[in-house]
Amino acid sequence: MIIKNFVYSLLGKKTIGARALVLDNDKILLIKHTYMQGWCTIGGGVEEGETPQQTILRELLEEVGVVAKSVKLFSVYHSQVEKRDDYVVFYICTDFLEKNYICVSEIKEKKWFKLKELPSDISPATLRRIKEYYGETEISDKW
Repeated sequence: MIIKNFVYSLLGKKTIGARALVLDNDKILLIKHTYMQGWCTIGGGVEEGETPQQTILRELLEEVGVVAKSVKLFSVYHSQVEKRDDYVVFYICTDFLEKNYICVSEIKEKKWFKLKELPSDISPATLRRIKEYYGETEISDKW
C-alpha cells in the first residue's frame, strides 16, 4: 500500500474511492482495518470499469456482509492524505440486509456503535462525516 501510494504521488495519478456510512436507527456500523488504526467507515477503491456506486455495493458485501438495497449519494470529497489526489464518493446506507460474515482478511473487526457512544479511537475523517450527516457541522469538500 505504501509503495503504491508513493508511485501514484510520483506519477500525479488521481484515484477514486467510495465509502459509506451504514446506519440503523441510532447505530452506526464501523470497521477496523488490519493495516491502519482507528474505527472508520466501509469502503475502498473504484476498480477499472466500475462506478463508485458499484464499488460501495461490492465493498459493503465483501467487508462487512451487508447487502445494500440502496445507497444515497451524500457528498464527494478531495483528499491528499496519502500524498496523491484522491476523490472519495461518500454514500449513506440505511436500507440493507446484514449477513454474519466478513469476506476479506483486511478487516480486523466490525462493530455497531450507538451515536452517543462512539469509540475514542474513531478516525478524524469518520467523525467529521458523522457530524456532517447529522447537521452538527457544515459539509466540507475536503476529506
